[in-house]
Amino acid sequence: MIETDHRKYPFKTLPERQRAIDRILRVIMDRSDFLLLGHELPDEDCISSLVSMALILLKFRKNVTIYIKESVPDQLAYLMNICSYNGIPVIRDPEWAPERPDVICILDTPKPDMVEMGDAIRRLAESGRYPVIEFDHHLSADATWCGSEGLRLVDRVTSTCELLAIFTLKVCRRDDVMKTHGITEMFSRNLVLSMLTGIIGDTGFGLTLKRGRDVFFYNFLTNRFAQVLRKSFRKNSGNYSNMDDIFKSLQSLTVEEKDLYQSFLEHSHFSKSVGYLILNEEESWNYLNRVDYSLFVKVIKSATDFLAEKSGTFGLTVYYDKPDVSALVQFRIRVSRDVSGIDLRVILLDLEITDGGGHPGAIGFRVPSNQIDDLHGFVANLCQRLEDLTP
Repeated sequence: MIETDHRKYPFKTLPERQRAIDRILRVIMDRSDFLLLGHELPDEDCISSLVSMALILLKFRKNVTIYIKESVPDQLAYLMNICSYNGIPVIRDPEWAPERPDVICILDTPKPDMVEMGDAIRRLAESGRYPVIEFDHHLSADATWCGSEGLRLVDRVTSTCELLAIFTLKVCRRDDVMKTHGITEMFSRNLVLSMLTGIIGDTGFGLTLKRGRDVFFYNFLTNRFAQVLRKSFRKNSGNYSNMDDIFKSLQSLTVEEKDLYQSFLEHSHFSKSVGYLILNEEESWNYLNRVDYSLFVKVIKSATDFLAEKSGTFGLTVYYDKPDVSALVQFRIRVSRDVSGIDLRVILLDLEITDGGGHPGAIGFRVPSNQIDDLHGFVANLCQRLEDLTP
């Protein structure tokens, strides 16, 4: 049953986290059919976590189906190829009515109303008849449980794929489980490639990480997984051989995306420490009426990254959602890779933002448009607060 009343919080102790892992593992071993769901307009970490979870379940010889209503970006086509190669169905039909699964898994989704599912799936998820496993790293002020009590692996990490990696490492230590299910190697090339995609994508190749703990685990996991890629790489295969290959693929832009990117940057401005891009209602809706929303968001993220590096400190982008999506103004902020000692999440506290979250080096938040009478004045105040954070 999907929870709707309680705010998410991280584990207080490692034994508490281990008990959640053990309970989830028991459900995986005892059940047969799994339906995997992510959030609306899924990004790299969401899509990667869905594929990673599916590959983990295949190790236990389970039946698994992924539901993604939106089209997957060209840069992530290799993840869909992995699904095809491994016989993992990926359903995109919004009217699809699944046969009753044994378990529903929700990944990388901050709150229930953001889960991407059609009416038939929603009725199943909200019926309370099926256990709902949750893997997620979103702990912002408005984040609420999506999973059944006791089956929530939700913690303060940099990506949901990092959580899945931690879960898989714990499974590998269970010799009894590995032997019973005939698993000789959990971290196959495809699983490592999928997990690395999520970890790299959600951290900008580690550039948004500012805390020592985050950097340590990022390095630990990526170094381990990079070795698997190198060892399994076949010359002239055209496959990825290292993390740079993955990052370049994620960062690459199609011709349409490049045109949009250049058009966005024509709206950019720079203050002392902030590079910012503001699209008013008319400008936002003009773009959004011409391009797919997921493509728009991908390019906005790239523009935010560019502005952060160009300014040397902060990048800020602002746009309005279309009315049929929401009545919100969207904000993204990122810190330059060369800056340390800044935690952007204090901005959320200072402005009393309840709809947003992120990492010390990158945050996103949303404000109802009817609460902003003067957008440029709001942004000017935000820029000043960012200037005050400058070391």
